[in-house]
Amino acid sequence: MKMISWLTFFALLISNSLYGKSLLISVGDLQKNDSEWLRKTCEQIYIVANQVSPQGVTINCHRSNTESFVDPYISEQRNKNDYFLNVLRTREGHIDLEARNWSAQGEEDFKNLGWIFKDAEKSQVSKEQAMAHAIANFIFYIDNEQAFKIGLMMNAISESSAVSYDEKSGQFHETLTNEVIDSNRAYKLFSKESGRKINYLRTGIELGVLLSSGMAIYYKNLVYNAVDFDYGFRDGLKKKWITGEAILFDDNDKFANYGHAFAGVIYHQVARANGASAMESFLISLASSAVWETMEYHEVFSINDMIVTPVGGYIIGEAMYQTSCALISKGTLGAKALGYTLSPMLAGNHAMDRLSGNKDKTRAQPDCKKPRFSDISLKIGLERGQKAYEPSSNQEYFAALESTVINIPGYGKVGKAQGLVYDTAMSKFLIELNGNQGLTDLRIVAEVVAAAYYDRKISRDEKGQLRGYEMAVGIGSASTWNDRGGIDKDSDGPDTREDFYGTINILGATAFADVYYKGTKIRAEFGFYGDFTMVKSYALDGKIAAEGLEGQPTVIQKRGYYWGAGSTALAGISAEHGRWKVGYEGQRSQATIIHGRGRFQDQVTQKDNFHDELAIDKFYVKFKLTKSLTFELAQEFITRKGQINKNYAKSGTEKRTRATLNYQF
Repeated sequence: MKMISWLTFFALLISNSLYGKSLLISVGDLQKNDSEWLRKTCEQIYIVANQVSPQGVTINCHRSNTESFVDPYISEQRNKNDYFLNVLRTREGHIDLEARNWSAQGEEDFKNLGWIFKDAEKSQVSKEQAMAHAIANFIFYIDNEQAFKIGLMMNAISESSAVSYDEKSGQFHETLTNEVIDSNRAYKLFSKESGRKINYLRTGIELGVLLSSGMAIYYKNLVYNAVDFDYGFRDGLKKKWITGEAILFDDNDKFANYGHAFAGVIYHQVARANGASAMESFLISLASSAVWETMEYHEVFSINDMIVTPVGGYIIGEAMYQTSCALISKGTLGAKALGYTLSPMLAGNHAMDRLSGNKDKTRAQPDCKKPRFSDISLKIGLERGQKAYEPSSNQEYFAALESTVINIPGYGKVGKAQGLVYDTAMSKFLIELNGNQGLTDLRIVAEVVAAAYYDRKISRDEKGQLRGYEMAVGIGSASTWNDRGGIDKDSDGPDTREDFYGTINILGATAFADVYYKGTKIRAEFGFYGDFTMVKSYALDGKIAAEGLEGQPTVIQKRGYYWGAGSTALAGISAEHGRWKVGYEGQRSQATIIHGRGRFQDQVTQKDNFHDELAIDKFYVKFKLTKSLTFELAQEFITRKGQINKNYAKSGTEKRTRATLNYQF
């Protein structure tokens, strides 16, 4: 900036200083209910305020009701003051300082902040002195709030698409209308802008490299892939994009078809790592999938791939992205290594940003640096169970990664709040690998709540423990994959020893509620979704033995599974107190075959009614050994049912007992 611009800028800061702000302070003492300590604490806050604020801040210090924490005076006065501070000495002698509803009337700002001050043996600063420093900084901020905001805006206004600043005149302009606006209006427009700036060029280059590399690998394995060649170049493009005759379900094996979800994960994460939102990344993944299906001009334009790739990629990719961001924000080497492993495109782009001189590696991904609640664990352990096709029980090791990430502001903190959260309110991710058969024995569960309404009302009881509730209701999607293995035959036909049930839970309703009472946290969650499914018929062996598979769709004849439609319900409930946690998790899925538009549909003479069901019930108990280590015992039941018409039916239940050691990040 030129000198005249700086003078204009400082004049703006001075003219926008706000006088006469009021601060309501509630002070309580759970340890001794010492009136003298309460008086001195209020006095100390008055002294600090007078030292820090030359304009003056009105201080209203009030003794809180520590018996019931219900105080009509506080409830009445909170709306009459600009800010509210809560100071509480706990039974352990710590000082809990919370800045609640930290926002000036009619403005948007931070909502809740909290500090806990403790005496340390080697520190020369007492907890009371540390609290005084924090309050001084807080008052300095609110006394100069507008100056801080405009200063931050001036540092980044060159990247704003809503506001511009004329250095010569010292005026702000609204970009859309070129109207001259004051600094308050400029800041409001600026603060509502998304910090996200999509790097379209890098997104296009990275997707182009991925698609080109994939096509090179595709043609390198020509002998394997040529069995799916049904069209020539012109014929294929015409039937895909003009007549629609080539828009069909394919009959690839389970790994190729479910693997498309992970191609979608890469597409989604490329877009996410370049600044796109979750929904924008889904649309980019959808377009990338359509490009791939077009480039594969020899094959059908696969209906199932156009569902599994973008929708499955969005669900699993977004859950992994949220997990990665939570891990990276923890700052430890192990957490960052795992976070970048889950989102390799994020790792690559962060590295390129740093090499280009951008020290803020998350500049293009503002979603990744937002504060969020996370519960992420690596698990390793032993399980004992017996699969339906095994003659005896076996004992195997298994490893898993389990993650819950919640992006709801103030989640789990004292206070009241209501509102809407967009662009991923919550995500859950589980990947579980059994050592028996590697990737052929795999379970994946991913859930993404795209948007939710939340409500929170949490306070502290007479012992300083949380009490109250928080809940959220939203819309979302999910994906589950439960593969119990099997050994593929050399012949081109279904393996009757394998069992898998995969879902793309396209859209549904989801909800959760947490209740806090006397040191116990009870959590309940539920989701119900409409499904597109890929299911190995559980009753297929009876059909094969009695009639064979002649006249069935080729995907059943060759692979034993079918494409279906159905529904899935996912639910869980847990209770946590101290070091102990007990809970239940369950899944209920059902699917019915979709007839028509299969490859070689003209050869299909049998249209049998295939119907399958999956039920999973898991009961567990956990004990926290240390801050990071937890021991878990679990009993799981997996029930499968299959029916073909009314002639063939089969059901079976598998029981698994597990002992695991969980490391929590």
